Amino acid sequence: MKFTRYIFVCLFWLQLSYAQEHIYQQFDVDEGLPSSEVYDIYQDKLGYIWFATDKGLSRYNGYEFENFTTKDGLPGNTILDFYPQDNGQIFCYEYHSQSLFYFNTVFDGFKDYKYNNLLNEQLNSKSVIKSVTVNAEGTLYVGGYYLPGFIEITRGGILNKKFDKNTIFNKPSSQEISHKMGYQPKNKVFFSVYHNYRSNENIRIFDLEKSLTTRADFKTLNDKYALFIGRKLGIINKDNSIKYVKTKQYPICIKPIDDKLFLVGYYSLGAEIRDIHGNIYETYLPNKSVSNFLIDSEGGYWISTLEAGVFYIKNPNIKVLTEDHISSLVKDNNGNLFAGFSNGDIGKISKDNISIFYKGLNNTAALVEFDADNKRVYGYGDGYLIDYTTSAQSYYLSATKLPEQVSNPLLASMVHTFFVKDKDSLKSIPLTTKVQDVCMYDNTILVGTSSGLYAHKNDSTYTHQPSYLLKSRIDDIDVNNNTVYLATQGNGVVVYGDKIYSITKDNGLTNSIVSEVHIENDSTIWACTNTGLNKISFKPDGTFNITTITKQDGLVSNDIDDVEIINDTVWVATKKGLAYFNKNVLDEKEALNIQSLSLKEVSVNNERVYDKNIKLEYNQNNIDFKLQAISIKNTNNVDYYYRLKEVDSIWTKTKSRTISFPSLSPGNYTFEAKAKVFNNPNTLLTYYTFKILPPFWNRWWFYAICLLLFAGLVYWFFKIRVLTYNQDITRELIRLAVKRLKRKELFYKFRSNGEDFKIPTHSILYINAQGNYLDIVTTNKTHTIRCKIGDFIATTPDALEYLRVHRSYIIRIDKVSSKGKNFVVIKDEKIPVGETYLGEMDKIQF
Repeated sequence: MKFTRYIFVCLFWLQLSYAQEHIYQQFDVDEGLPSSEVYDIYQDKLGYIWFATDKGLSRYNGYEFENFTTKDGLPGNTILDFYPQDNGQIFCYEYHSQSLFYFNTVFDGFKDYKYNNLLNEQLNSKSVIKSVTVNAEGTLYVGGYYLPGFIEITRGGILNKKFDKNTIFNKPSSQEISHKMGYQPKNKVFFSVYHNYRSNENIRIFDLEKSLTTRADFKTLNDKYALFIGRKLGIINKDNSIKYVKTKQYPICIKPIDDKLFLVGYYSLGAEIRDIHGNIYETYLPNKSVSNFLIDSEGGYWISTLEAGVFYIKNPNIKVLTEDHISSLVKDNNGNLFAGFSNGDIGKISKDNISIFYKGLNNTAALVEFDADNKRVYGYGDGYLIDYTTSAQSYYLSATKLPEQVSNPLLASMVHTFFVKDKDSLKSIPLTTKVQDVCMYDNTILVGTSSGLYAHKNDSTYTHQPSYLLKSRIDDIDVNNNTVYLATQGNGVVVYGDKIYSITKDNGLTNSIVSEVHIENDSTIWACTNTGLNKISFKPDGTFNITTITKQDGLVSNDIDDVEIINDTVWVATKKGLAYFNKNVLDEKEALNIQSLSLKEVSVNNERVYDKNIKLEYNQNNIDFKLQAISIKNTNNVDYYYRLKEVDSIWTKTKSRTISFPSLSPGNYTFEAKAKVFNNPNTLLTYYTFKILPPFWNRWWFYAICLLLFAGLVYWFFKIRVLTYNQDITRELIRLAVKRLKRKELFYKFRSNGEDFKIPTHSILYINAQGNYLDIVTTNKTHTIRCKIGDFIATTPDALEYLRVHRSYIIRIDKVSSKGKNFVVIKDEKIPVGETYLGEMDKIQF
């Protein structure tokens, strides 16, 4: 049915302004921080993120928080600031004890500043240290709020007060208020000014409009400008001229970002990024009290607050325009973006606002599509398909999907039907299977259904499945030139052109279940899944590259409904909102890598050891190694590779940070480990050497004695002509003896309970089947694996050493201590021999 009048029911124009929001991850006490009141943030060279709080210090490695208090050597628990020094020491100020302490960037504990007693003598109850510098000679420079200027303490403990010695007082009283701030460029120390300073001290003094507060701060922005907080935010020029920046509230922190931009934090009003002219570029956390800011080594933003812990922005280049669920996106030929909302609304989108021109009834999701030939935007909502460009046409129908070539002549698909224009009428074409999408290809209508690909031509509908890849459910079909791209449930993206092939998870997609494909150009398509977004770039030689972006990379959600590309901006419609980012965000992944790799812990028989190059007894052979690779941004994408250098030539890959060797044989070992992000190469390697001593019966002198005894026995056997009576037994004895003296260490490898294991095969006694599971009984313990008993022997490196004697038992021949008519004994365990296996008993020789 065709309508020539514009539908006005529920139709209007509403423009809504939206602030561009970042995607935050919050950390507070529930995630492991010692407190939600955080004052400062610092990242050390190993990649740890440190937090100063009112309940001690904390550091984060991407996996968990490690907290430190007075029990760990802090002088108090209220730590206000970090002061990193050029010598690798990080000084900290503890508020209640008014003392300094420090730790090294490669952490080895906390150390009190040696001359805290001299420093305390210069402070009163209101004093707060705000500036700390240690120069190359080890001299400490301190300044701050209610301090008598700046103070110098030499490496040898000599106190120098760098103000005029002829002033009446040396220490400000609690009644005196400073309206001046000073800064000494040479040692980068700032301070409140209560005294006159000699000109040869090279000190900049400047007057303030308001008195100083405990949040006073001074930061150099570039060679020409510096920032400060007295009460108000000010920008000071080289000539000491001051420009005050108008703010809604007195700031509580400032932090330079580069030589032009800086962050300002406020009580309960969030934070802003401004330039030297006071212009605002970004805003953050509008209802929080922002105390500090850090850009980490991987480009992530960390924002500390005084009431809500810390907020992490994994990728500041990915933003969210709205948290509304948008189910459909399309652009017109002018680069305008249109959206269909899941609540039925239809609107036009920019980075600043959303213009709603159809308000849905919240019955069904709205759909949008663009007719490129006629340059018209179509929108479907509440039973009407409307031309929103010219308002000239509308159709009354039901739809769950609009085709790419909408109105030429296809209009929509719905359950068991799809609709086409037939001159001035609307024609529905029914199918017996559920229709997902339709498209025109080579004068034929291709139909994606829940039962695979169908075709419709000359009023006839039939299955069209020239490849098994086209038999699975097809949710979306797009055509570019002579190639069809199909989003399938299970076969990934199927490419149907000169040849038919699929691109799946095995090739690098985040999932083989794809809900939507989008053609950007002749060489690039995008695939939407519920585990992330995929960019597929085709090369001239027919190969392709896949780049993915997921929640782990900073997206608001992995559940992607649609994607649209406008110039260099990627718009992503997810179940949790509409995100957008520049294409170069995808290129950043190739440069990502881990910050550091360390061996955090070594355990022997479940007890931690601290020594290196250790020697262990033969029964101390259950060894665990705990690894730590730090990449805050990509913790879940770190792959660990390990090996025992003397045993393994191939590296074993795992996601687990704990590597276990439950039953190592005696020998010299070097455990080696490395880690990668997205398989990006690096040179980091950690190792640990150790030795497991053999038991006394495996040492050289014991072998020598056994060899002599064996030679005597052989001589005696020959003496009494045993060889004459049983040459087979003698030959077997010689074979076993040679094998015992010259055997090569072999290992059986398996995975159990999420951990990788390797055990020496000579330690295996027998195998007992329990349904689809096998109990591998060794000299030390029993391991349970999922495996059929008939498949076990073929998986071992020394299959000839095993013998199946029962439908539920496999024995190791050299472990049999005795045998009867229908049983064998291994380590005092009587194992039955099945009737059908009695003939195998002859293979067991003593």
